[in-house]
Amino acid sequence: MSTSAHTTPTLRYKNERGSLLFPGLAGTTLARVNLDAEQFAFARRHPELFGNPAVNPLLDPRICQQMVHECHVTHGVDWSYGGYLEDRQHLWRGSYLSAKGTFLHLGVDFNVPQGTHVAVVEDSLVMLVDEDTDLDGGWGPRVFLKPSSARRLRIVQIFAHLQAVRVQPGDRLAPGTVFAEVGGPPHNGNWHPHLHIQAVREPHFQEILIERFSELDGYGHRSERSILRREFPDPLRRIPGFTAR
Repeated sequence: MSTSAHTTPTLRYKNERGSLLFPGLAGTTLARVNLDAEQFAFARRHPELFGNPAVNPLLDPRICQQMVHECHVTHGVDWSYGGYLEDRQHLWRGSYLSAKGTFLHLGVDFNVPQGTHVAVVEDSLVMLVDEDTDLDGGWGPRVFLKPSSARRLRIVQIFAHLQAVRVQPGDRLAPGTVFAEVGGPPHNGNWHPHLHIQAVREPHFQEILIERFSELDGYGHRSERSILRREFPDPLRRIPGFTAR
């Protein structure tokens, strides 16, 4: 496979030491991609979709999924991941993020098919299960997990854009336990099918939970990059089988 500046070489999805986030995808191929960069190539291939500069066709989850599919074909992989601290000002121009310019992505997106089983990779406690019903860029069904072994850096993990959630608060999950599936539009917030995982330092999460939970978002402003990096660390550092930043 030919690679570009925004794509890693092809990886084979496996974990010889433990559980997989997506047990049903074992043995498939993947690469890390930058979707904000990929949208330029997609626009060159499909000028008919980008004729009106006032309209962003990628806000239609069907067209965005077409872009993701073509990205996978181009790079010769089954699926992809990436996006931590990625500036997505081109990808999501005209979305709700434009009002405040908060285009810096605070989690990692896993571009896998709708219905893909999602499992925990370490002992975890289910802290909260809810559903954001906003169909214009919302979270969709969410599960908040606290890894039992995260003692030195206490974090909470947010799994979003789900369906078929099968856990409730207080459940303790062993590695390999499937607790949900990757959702699809419109009930996943009306995004293309993907899993969003975001890590939050637990003290910061508790402050958000008590004072401004409704403001919790998957994006922030680029001017606050250093603060956001500290409060929302790279979730891939706790998930085997991927290359972290």
